[in-house]
Amino acid sequence: MPLPDPVGGLDWSHLVDAARAFEDQSPSPSSLSEAEQARQALEMSSELSHGPHTRGGPALDTGVGSPTLLTGKVNQLEVILRQLQSDLRKEQQDKAMLQEQVQHLRQDNMRLHEESQTAAAQLRRFTEWFLNSMDKNP
Repeated sequence: MPLPDPVGGLDWSHLVDAARAFEDQSPSPSSLSEAEQARQALEMSSELSHGPHTRGGPALDTGVGSPTLLTGKVNQLEVILRQLQSDLRKEQQDKAMLQEQVQHLRQDNMRLHEESQTAAAQLRRFTEWFLNSMDKNP
């Protein structure tokens, strides 16, 4: 969608239409992979550090940076940040659950090891008894 002429003043309804068109074309952050989100974040930060120009054309105003452009990019970064924070919380919950499972498995392993030692000792005693009883009864 073409940007409005910066010299002719800003037509707010046109800006709103442009923003809605951009939102419709942008994929939702939840459908983006982490690599894609990171790539977009790097792309946005490099665009912000290189000046007030958009990818394909001039900025909406001729000042230091376009407030509309910066606001849109900040909003995108906030959405990506919220998604990453959500992913982090989920990963932390998964980690806690896995640590709990590991603890239970260690306890089970210790119990089974003790049972194995007890069974081996009982088998040795039975074998000795059996061999002794066989020697007494020729």
